[in-house]
This record gives sequence, structure tokens and C-alpha cells, in this order.
Amino acid sequence: MTGQAGTLTVEARASRHVVGRVVRGSGLQDALRKLVGEYDLRTAWVSAIGAFEWVELTEYNQSDRRYEEAHRFERCELLSMQGNLSERDGEPFWHLHATISLREGDRDVTYGGHVVDGSVFALEFRIDCFDGLDLRRSHDDATGLQLWANVNAQAGAGAVASAPEAAPAGVTWEMAAEVSARSQPVAREEYKPEKGDWIEHVKFGLCKIEGLSGDGVCIIKLPDARRKKIKIDALQVLVPRSDGGRRVFPVRSKRKN
Repeated sequence: MTGQAGTLTVEARASRHVVGRVVRGSGLQDALRKLVGEYDLRTAWVSAIGAFEWVELTEYNQSDRRYEEAHRFERCELLSMQGNLSERDGEPFWHLHATISLREGDRDVTYGGHVVDGSVFALEFRIDCFDGLDLRRSHDDATGLQLWANVNAQAGAGAVASAPEAAPAGVTWEMAAEVSARSQPVAREEYKPEKGDWIEHVKFGLCKIEGLSGDGVCIIKLPDARRKKIKIDALQVLVPRSDGGRRVFPVRSKRKN
């Protein structure tokens, strides 16, 4: 991409959040890969703090257009880790950067870089999921890196697409042709759970839908086997996810204008 202020962007709201920790001795990349399958993650942003038994960091050599040999650091604090999940070569790919600190002699020193992998001592994380976005990486001629080449928002994601005022030569921006109004919100799809589906309720937890009436009353089975009637039309129903063959719809109270 060329141009002084050229960008490819889309405005999106996180559809759900995953919060947890990685247990001691677990491999960082292996733990993140398992989360992709467990929570049906596709596009996401992760942040974390904690400590590593060891971690390998590298940096990209802009002149030679290659990653340098990784540096291995033992028994270090994780001051901050930021990264994202998108698709590369048809597979989920975590791109992570970290800042660490450790004692060298009588000094505390800080290092940072691209995370290759690590063995966790303690790690607490938050993942912001953007289920309505489809981000894919491909080779970027200007940098030699695998960068986001497309930004697609699915209907129902509550997204607003935007593009540069003038797309530089050689740049494909498919969204500019697909979205007729750059600053107008995409119409939200009304997700309709059915009998046999599940909802993830902030107060009641994961509940199975056992019945639906025409007036929007939903009969749910709570985790403790109690039944309860709720007004599904009074809730905001978010993008469903697949969980062991079940369709799970996160729900929350509708915001008052």
C-alpha cells in the first residue's frame, strides 16, 4: 500500500469476550490454538500479563526482510502481551508481541519483540472476539510481511466500513464497492434462536431453550435444571457460536437510547 495516510479499516464492536488463565508449564502457542477450537474463534484481539518459565522473542529485519534468530529468555515477567487472531494460509494464526523484564546482574532490564513461543509460569488473558469480521493475511510487497489484505464485515456484526478517500494505485479495497455508504451502519441481522438451541445469559449462564411462544416468551432450562420464562425480544441476541454441535447465542440486555 502506498500513500502518506492510506488505510484499510472497518469499525467493529466486540461480540463477546473470553477471560481466563493459562496453567503453569503449558506452551503458549498450544494453549492459544486450543482456545480457537474450544470457543470457535476466528477474528480476535488478545491481551495478557503474567510470567514465563522461558519465552522466545524475535524481531523483523526491515532491510533483509526476514525475522532474526530468536532470543530465549528464562524466568521473566510478562509486562504486557498484545496480539491478534486472523487467517493466514487458510489456518487460524496468532500474531503476538510482548514486553518482558528480568534481572541481569544487579539491574532489571526490559526486552520486547515478536513472540515465537514460550512456556507459561502464570498468564492471565482477555480475548475480545470479533465474530462478524473476516481478516486474512497475505504477502505485502511493500514490507515483505504477511499483513491483513482484506477486511470484510458480515451482516449483523454492527460494523461500519470505511476506506481512504482515494485508494492508491495497486490497492484492492473490495469493501468500497460493497458498501454504498461509508459512514452508515450496516443493518443488524436479527438472530432468532430456536427450540433446542442454547443461550448464554449474563445472569443465568448457559441455558437450553425448551420452548418459544409467538409473543416472544422463551422457556429456558437453567444449569441447575430449573425452568424459567424470559422475554427473548427484550434481549440483544448476538452472533451464535458452535459449541460441541450446539448453537449457542450470547444474549445481553438491550441498551437504552
